[in-house]
Amino acid sequence: MAQVFPIIITHPLRNKVCVFPTEDDCELSMNDINSIIRRNPYSFNNIFYKPYIKRLEGVKRYKAIKRQYQKFKRNRIIQTDENPGFYIYNIIDNEKNEFFGIVGQIPHSDYDAGLIHKIEKSLPDAVSAKTELVSHTRFVTKPITVVHEDLDAINEIFQKYKSKIPLYEFTRNNGYIHEVWQVLDPDDINLIKEAFERAEKFYIIDDNNNFEALHNIYKENRQKGRRFFSGQEAFNFFPAYLISQKQVKIHEYKKGLPLEYPKSTDEILNMLKEHFYFYPIDNYDLPDKGEILLYTLDGKYSLSPKEHIDKSLPDSFIFEKYILPAITKNQELISYDQFQFCDGKRSAKCVENQLNKANCKFGFIIRPMDFSEIEKAIKQNIKIPYKSLYLEPRLLKGLFIYEI
Repeated sequence: MAQVFPIIITHPLRNKVCVFPTEDDCELSMNDINSIIRRNPYSFNNIFYKPYIKRLEGVKRYKAIKRQYQKFKRNRIIQTDENPGFYIYNIIDNEKNEFFGIVGQIPHSDYDAGLIHKIEKSLPDAVSAKTELVSHTRFVTKPITVVHEDLDAINEIFQKYKSKIPLYEFTRNNGYIHEVWQVLDPDDINLIKEAFERAEKFYIIDDNNNFEALHNIYKENRQKGRRFFSGQEAFNFFPAYLISQKQVKIHEYKKGLPLEYPKSTDEILNMLKEHFYFYPIDNYDLPDKGEILLYTLDGKYSLSPKEHIDKSLPDSFIFEKYILPAITKNQELISYDQFQFCDGKRSAKCVENQLNKANCKFGFIIRPMDFSEIEKAIKQNIKIPYKSLYLEPRLLKGLFIYEI
């Protein structure tokens, strides 16, 4: 089974934890980020998005990011642990749902051995850019989300620490409460390690591009100097937020094509008629399984697969196999660059408004996968299409920084 070890993390000081971490880039527009930078000099966004840094390109930009990061350390906004430990990270949403997991590190060799599965496709260009960035800056902004089966021992550890004073407890503007406990007691560390040694399922379910970038750096370092490394260097591991699949909520991404897309509604429907029946609708309910919702500036339509399509396929696979090739110039996954994405937490009507604000001409609403479909794809060694899953909880950037 996969091994999970204590980790050395760089994190904000207690008096900066409310102002330093930030939501992920997919949660914020560039206008949001610029506004945060103007009013909050302590925000993590200042490391990547200061105006002078954004104007730089290539290695110059990476070096500027690293200098800014080191400046935050010198100014005692963030600090690096002296000793490895585990962290218990709990997020409470506005409906009082709790999402708790363990932050630790996992050897890349366990992934190579097939003990951990990456379930979603990545974009090659995004992975290449992320690899280049991390190779120069030598840190990643948050752990990789890894899902496992429910473990009684982990639940017991959480309940034990929940009665203690947390290292951090703070609330974000969205009303979500974040709690963090540091686990340094050797007995508790061993309990956590032993619990994960008994686990059989480890799925990388989010941050796929970041994981692949870290894995590329691991392979590159091992190839260059295998005989000189002990195997304990930080690049041999990746930071993980390990959470039970019972704790996870899976939503879908909504996909929108921009106004510049050259086809009309009639042309889109004509391109899709080979594989789908379609009829106009008025509501915005989440589609039934096997049904994909298409909205346009002219109206809304339900797309129902024709008889030759395997309806047992998850809807995201049907979209990638039968819709994406028809509406893009080629079947390369990189054609997803043309899309705007909106998370599935919002209602369909809200999503339509959101995508219209991003000047989208067409939008597709696709039912999310569940874990039974995910596990079936893993058994068949099939990767899930890119941007199929929008996962809760969403981790903050800058709360758990991992240096390699």
